[in-house]
Amino acid sequence: MNIWKRIVAASALFMLVAASVPVPARAVSTATEIRIGQDAARRVDMENQILSDPLLNNWVNGVAANLARYRARPDISYKFKIIDTNDINAFSLPGGFVYVNFGLLNFVNSNDELAGVMAHEIGHVERRHQVTLNAKAQVLNILLGVLSIASPFIYRFGNLIGDLSISKLSRIDELQADQYGLQLMSRADYDPNAMVSFMSRLGKEYGDHANGFEKYFESHPDPKARIAHLKGYPALSKADTAQLLSQAIHDEDEGRYAYASYKLDEVLGQDSANQIALLHKGQVSLALGNFDKSELALTEVRHSPHVSMAAESAANREMALLPAADPPSLLKPSIAPVRSQLATAGGIAKADQASLEDRVKLAKKDEKQLDDRLNNISYEVPNFGRIDIRPGSRLEGVINDLEHMAKDLNLLTGKSDYVVTNSSSMHKDDISVINEMQAPLRGSTVGGNTLTMLPFYPDMIKQMTQSSNGLVLSVTAARGALALGWQAMPALDAYFRQLDRTPLDFGGDMSPRAAQDLKPLALAAIAQLDVAANAAEQAQSLYFTAQARQLYSRITLLGVGYPAGRYATLVRTIRDRVGIEAPNYDATLRLALSPGDVAAASWLAAEEKVPVSTVINEQRALGRSFVDMSLDKHLSQESLEVILGQWWEGYAEKPEA
Repeated sequence: MNIWKRIVAASALFMLVAASVPVPARAVSTATEIRIGQDAARRVDMENQILSDPLLNNWVNGVAANLARYRARPDISYKFKIIDTNDINAFSLPGGFVYVNFGLLNFVNSNDELAGVMAHEIGHVERRHQVTLNAKAQVLNILLGVLSIASPFIYRFGNLIGDLSISKLSRIDELQADQYGLQLMSRADYDPNAMVSFMSRLGKEYGDHANGFEKYFESHPDPKARIAHLKGYPALSKADTAQLLSQAIHDEDEGRYAYASYKLDEVLGQDSANQIALLHKGQVSLALGNFDKSELALTEVRHSPHVSMAAESAANREMALLPAADPPSLLKPSIAPVRSQLATAGGIAKADQASLEDRVKLAKKDEKQLDDRLNNISYEVPNFGRIDIRPGSRLEGVINDLEHMAKDLNLLTGKSDYVVTNSSSMHKDDISVINEMQAPLRGSTVGGNTLTMLPFYPDMIKQMTQSSNGLVLSVTAARGALALGWQAMPALDAYFRQLDRTPLDFGGDMSPRAAQDLKPLALAAIAQLDVAANAAEQAQSLYFTAQARQLYSRITLLGVGYPAGRYATLVRTIRDRVGIEAPNYDATLRLALSPGDVAAASWLAAEEKVPVSTVINEQRALGRSFVDMSLDKHLSQESLEVILGQWWEGYAEKPEA
């Protein structure tokens, strides 16, 4: 498979080289730079699936627009797109064409981290990194930028691109882009520390060494080196109390309450009487359900000998939002049925776990088998590296067919592998959630916030059982997709055997008859690969649906539905993220909506651009869960998982020590 992708991508490399080196680099005007970028962007769009989900695109474009207001080059209008791949990365092209991967959106934990990555890519364009080298290196830099993310196997291109070495310039370019990105995101009021936190987490994800592409070309410093370089800039000097407080308030405004609490504790450790910090500590503690800590912080403000009227008034308002007593309780709640349902759900999850592990082992064998078969076929692929493939030629049509096949294979292998690789750990999280639900019900009495969540337990149990089953189904579906890919191999083999026999001596092109003989074989292979790729997409959709069900339950288990003041923090977070006004507190009580219901319904409303009341009324009429409704409507499960995950992480994810 790796060799197959190497040859197909190499053909695209040389097509783009031929089309994009008309003038010396130093003479490149903005108009020419944009045209080079447009040519490259068309190739990227052909070779990759572009996500059209409105919420994810609104998120990316919202951050982009904020950054672009502070750009140094008003002659460039930036365009951002999302590539449907789980790889964690992004890249930029000349002229302001920037691509971010879905995997990046699923990895970042804040607008700030996303802004840091995007500002880095803008930095490459602003500093004209791709148009300041000599002509050959210029095009190579563009192509490496395109393919380093579009293909995880770019490091294998060494024997095809010759001795075009730009390692030192690329290394400097990366550090310059980091520096520019740091300045840009700071001017746009994003936390510059997020660039470091992102690189730190990314380094842990991939280990201490650079990935294959970076190691092969030695063109990117590893995350530790980049972090060390960044920390030398003033924007990342050790924050004083005022800066820490500003960062904490920023995190609170973004709905990252656990992060805000951590930073407020640092501020108060240095200045225990800081009234602004105490006020925000009271607010954040309320959001996190730490009512005693909230009351303590607000009381300190009220009793301060130097309290201002404004601070005292604000403390009184926040104090009024705290629960006056224990949560409203059920008289002798019947928890035996719930305990029984949870025990059944736990048993199902454990049985699913064994079934899942068996399927994962088989799926890995399926992947290896398909990989070996593709590698064997790839030896039949001709090398177009030394051929001048002219736009509009019959050879260009062949390249377009090859790119379609490569796109299908990328989707098939990438999405299937993501499901197979991650399903076991996700299922362990399912079991952890079920255990978390069981823990407060083990005693003889049930009190505290658990009582407010008890009415939602039956639905959460149902969602968790469906999540567990769904993960098993996702791996089964991934195996089905791999089987369909295997069935497409004879057609693919037949096409490449014919292509290998085709002479290329018809005026530097293939003859009309040769192209005519190839086309039916290409269409047959593409038709079967399309089916396999679509099956892999369905498998990944099942996986993300299962994860969304888990997050639905996790959001409810946060306890953010009570009291009204705490629920208001969820409403504010939803409004800020997707622009939807969630139901008010009284409505949630009247309609018996859990926080998970509110979150999923709000996402649905944002996706369909309707009021949340419309979605709730529809749900009441159908009797379906909000997650099931999203499936019925064929909405993006990836988007649902990402947005629900952000809301949950804002309350649950704490900074690394």
